[in-house]
Amino acid sequence: MQLVRPFIYGIILSMYALSGCAPKPQHSRAYVSDVLKKNYGFDLTTSETPGLHAMPPTVIFDDGISEDEAVSIALYNNAPYQADLVMISIAQADLVDAGVISNPLLRYLLPSGGLNVSGYINVAFDFLWQRPRRIAIANTEIERTAENMVQRGYTVIRDVQTGFANLQLARDRTEILAENARIRRDIARLNNTRFRLGEISELEASTSRADSAAAMDEFFRATLDTILTKNRLNTLLGFSPDTPTRFQSLPSNFRTQQLSWSQYLDLAYTNQPELRAAQLAIRAAGNRMGWERSRIVMFMATLGFDHINAKGGTNTLPNAVQPGIQAELPVLNRNQGRIARARSEMEQASFQYVALRQRIATDVADAYNRYEQTLKSYEAWNTGVLSSLQEAVRLVQLSFQRGDISYLPVLEAMRQLVNGRLRKAEIEAELKRSVSQLNFAIGRKTER
Repeated sequence: MQLVRPFIYGIILSMYALSGCAPKPQHSRAYVSDVLKKNYGFDLTTSETPGLHAMPPTVIFDDGISEDEAVSIALYNNAPYQADLVMISIAQADLVDAGVISNPLLRYLLPSGGLNVSGYINVAFDFLWQRPRRIAIANTEIERTAENMVQRGYTVIRDVQTGFANLQLARDRTEILAENARIRRDIARLNNTRFRLGEISELEASTSRADSAAAMDEFFRATLDTILTKNRLNTLLGFSPDTPTRFQSLPSNFRTQQLSWSQYLDLAYTNQPELRAAQLAIRAAGNRMGWERSRIVMFMATLGFDHINAKGGTNTLPNAVQPGIQAELPVLNRNQGRIARARSEMEQASFQYVALRQRIATDVADAYNRYEQTLKSYEAWNTGVLSSLQEAVRLVQLSFQRGDISYLPVLEAMRQLVNGRLRKAEIEAELKRSVSQLNFAIGRKTER
């Protein structure tokens, strides 16, 4: 008894001290903010109060919201993304749970009917080789969750940039289609006059009036599309749809960094957090397989105690202890099923990693080709096509001023110029979207 008690006390105190040493998470919300800041120039808010709208310190709301300011606001206030970020805290809670040591199990029997005090204290010791593996798995899951949250942050950035481009296009379309409706209305009026003078048939005049009505309908639909697009962008930013926000577009430089497709692919393989998360999934599966193997041996230390009248002592406190062990013999069940499942999960994670690399290569190639082709169209419309249409309008107006032609060719040339401006606005919006998608595919900002 004199020799056993210090040993038992030492074990219990060691377990208590070890249980108080909670494992520290390696990744947190701050890690996600740092990566976003490094690769895109945006960070996250430290506030986590649901429903509380936080304004980034870099945003000046009164002078209009630029694209970068809109992204900053969304990262601070986009409700679905904030809900996803809580997954990091959940993973950290799982880490705490992985480091928990099971409580000792006490069985105590009171004396009754001539029986003495007796009982057992069972202490599980398999945590000595299982706890480190559980902690390793939980830490890997935290890291994988953090990488997924970085990827979700990139998705929010891309969605806001795309929404911003769509809103600018909707506004440009509304403005251009309003002018187009005015021109076609003037053409319809002129054709009505020509019909009364007998210069054109009734069919031509009716067709012109129908064309004017269609142009007005396009303008109305463009106006509605502008309202709906702004509502969606407000929602992305965490505002209510009807919030009176003013967005301003700044000039864009689409040739700030021109790289080859292979260079973009190397950047994607280096920076894509989704690829990093897939690598961590393989590691987590390997750690899980090691943990399942360690669970083959289940070991408990047992301390029995009794009250022996022949040796004296009190009626309530035992005066004899009997140390021992309790172990599950791995004869029939060696945890074969769970080990096989963990091995299969690791194999599946490996194949998923290969598939993800292939998908990333395809995404980068598609985004790069779309960007290159759209950029060529953008440059053509800025240097050739649109300037030709503008020159045609100038020449036809000079001819009209000299009295060589009627006003109808002038209106027709102006209509073609309006269509050209509309196409240019569509190409510019598509170029902005392709740039955003290319940055998203490689996991960092290189073009803007």
